[in-house]
Amino acid sequence: MRKVLLGFIVVSLFLIGVGCGSADEVATNAPDAGEQVDIETISSGDDNAAKELISKYFTALFTNAIVDEYNDNSKTGNIPDNIRDFISEKTILEGDGNPEIGIHLPRYISINGMTIVGYDIEIVSDDENIEKANIISDFVSNDGDKYLYFTKIYTKASVVTDEVFAKSYRKQDDNTYTKRVDIKTEEIDKMRLEMRFDVELIKEDNGFSVLRAFESDIKAGMKNRLFVFNNDNITRLPYLNLEKSADGSEYLNASDGEIYEKEKEIITDFFQRFTLLDRERMNLLSYKWGEGHTAVKEFWDTIGITSADEQNPIELNSKYKDNYPFDSLPLQNNMEQIREIKNFVVTPHPAYSEKIKLHYVNFDAVILRTNGITDDYFTYRYDYIVSLSNSEEDLLIERFMLNEYYLVQK
Repeated sequence: MRKVLLGFIVVSLFLIGVGCGSADEVATNAPDAGEQVDIETISSGDDNAAKELISKYFTALFTNAIVDEYNDNSKTGNIPDNIRDFISEKTILEGDGNPEIGIHLPRYISINGMTIVGYDIEIVSDDENIEKANIISDFVSNDGDKYLYFTKIYTKASVVTDEVFAKSYRKQDDNTYTKRVDIKTEEIDKMRLEMRFDVELIKEDNGFSVLRAFESDIKAGMKNRLFVFNNDNITRLPYLNLEKSADGSEYLNASDGEIYEKEKEIITDFFQRFTLLDRERMNLLSYKWGEGHTAVKEFWDTIGITSADEQNPIELNSKYKDNYPFDSLPLQNNMEQIREIKNFVVTPHPAYSEKIKLHYVNFDAVILRTNGITDDYFTYRYDYIVSLSNSEEDLLIERFMLNEYYLVQK
């Protein structure tokens, strides 16, 4: 037992010694508290100059950009004239005419069943009401005189359905395309996109220039990159840019804000008119509903929902039963009258585009229910989908559909 105890003590002392040695070694290898790790940085002056160059480069590349005009350049690698002045001498000397040059141009891309055939840069206003291209660049790193930036570009893209594109273009083995027939104007719609690029700049005596500007999430090889379903570097966004200034007083994209406010006003005004319907008028309307759209319009003209003499907010035609279902009218079977409609929220639908003017519409209605009790009011919340015509000159409600309504307050 004495030998065993002695052996245990020796082993314990050995382990303690090893542990202390390890701790000392770790402490020796650890950096001093005052030691700083090198962090890649860029001066504010160089950063501003780099961002300005990137903005000018992509503005030139994506302003009224028609993919047809860049298709041959993507195939041959020849640098287009409109961006040549932004490209570094090194890239021109070593890569001009090489499809793997690393200067990625506007191309055909399929997303959500639509193929992009053109781009136009989005213009926004800053807090000082100065208009500029909506391009955002962030410094990533630098290696000597080379600087890497991550850039987001916001565009309104011209699109056609994949079916129309397939009929209009013939695909080549290298995934470039030749046109078969011209696309008709009425077949073109627009969607809003965020496009992501990695931009490598080089700083020379005369300032910054573009060494490479390539799509983020790149797929190696020209053929892979030009594959029409290669869309990893883009995201479809709500078509209307309704972002506001820091104080919330103005839309950054004034034209989008103007479109939205006009459409919201038409929708709000129309649904406010349903306060003119009570239970008796709903009963009369149900009979008119079976007579035809002329009878319905005359009745609505009479009570003021539409007007015989003024511009109407709604188009009543032979498809009125499908476009405006009777059971989608706000006054439901257990309701006597709508006293007030308020708290409107109009939100563009994800499918909203230049030609598809679709909105979610929510509002509250204070309603007298048919329970025989005077002044017994209830508040209901309504959820609609509303479609408007795509003509700015004659903007009308074409369809509405009630999704649901529910009691929110007694």
